[in-house]
Amino acid sequence: MTSLTQAPEAGTAAPTPPRSDETVRTNRLARFTPYGLVGPAVIAFAVVLGYPMVRLIWLSVQDFGPRSLFTGEAPFVGLGNFTRVLGDSDFWSVLLRTLIVSVACVAALMVIGFLLASLLRQVSSWARVMLSVCLVLVWAMPMVSASMIWRWLFEPQYGVLNWVITQLKVFGDFSAHDWFGSPGQALFLIIALIVWKGLPFVALTLYAAMGQIPDDLYEAAGLDGAGRWSMARHVTLPILGPVLAVLVLLEVIWSVNSFTPFWVLTQGGPDGGTTTLGVYSYLEAFTRNDYGGGAAIAIITVILLAALAVLYVRRLFAQGEVTA
Repeated sequence: MTSLTQAPEAGTAAPTPPRSDETVRTNRLARFTPYGLVGPAVIAFAVVLGYPMVRLIWLSVQDFGPRSLFTGEAPFVGLGNFTRVLGDSDFWSVLLRTLIVSVACVAALMVIGFLLASLLRQVSSWARVMLSVCLVLVWAMPMVSASMIWRWLFEPQYGVLNWVITQLKVFGDFSAHDWFGSPGQALFLIIALIVWKGLPFVALTLYAAMGQIPDDLYEAAGLDGAGRWSMARHVTLPILGPVLAVLVLLEVIWSVNSFTPFWVLTQGGPDGGTTTLGVYSYLEAFTRNDYGGGAAIAIITVILLAALAVLYVRRLFAQGEVTA
């Protein structure tokens, strides 16, 4: 008697059972689950940042002045605010100064942060804990408070630094030296404050990333006769490349958008020598009462940072594909 169920011949695939409705619903749910998880964050992001950005763009194409605050009417000028700002020589000097500040801050943060992260891996446990606590305390301090403390340290008449230098009797009498009276010295102190305040984030991030590097790589490099500098150059830095790339991008954005230390310490002076894009936008809007021009400067800053971020990320992806 022939069996009704015959085994599939050798070399032929077994027939695929029909998909049930439950399987289809499960696959559909799995497909849309990521969007459901990301959706609330996207909505919150659009409400918190999207609406102010739209309002800022609309303000930048209007002639919005003091009269508009009372009447609520602002003539539409199109790109007039942008052409006026881009045609101002002060804007380009401010843009160059902002670029110099950003490059100096990011370079100092990356170098000092890497050295400090390496130090955290070399010291003993108690020293590592104490150093980490100090970094966290610096990181947790509000920028306004840090700027006020910085201002007090370098105050001409009662500043601690002037008193210490005067007591050393090496550089002469600094009892009434005004550190913020010179644009070069003031800009250097502001850069030092930004680096000091941002150093904990960079150092702790790099320290955590260094902890993920296998010790076998260092042992193999040591067997090949590599020293500490060679290990850092050929082992540590290549592996930390993606982390360093993200840190550089974040620090560039934060340095360009830095406003509090410039405003608290110098308010853009003396003679505009410490005015960056953030301060320039604020002065244009709230000192000259040209709110449309201030909004245009802010939009130009956003466009420059967005273009830099896109080009930077695309270059990183291209390098990753070449490496792979």
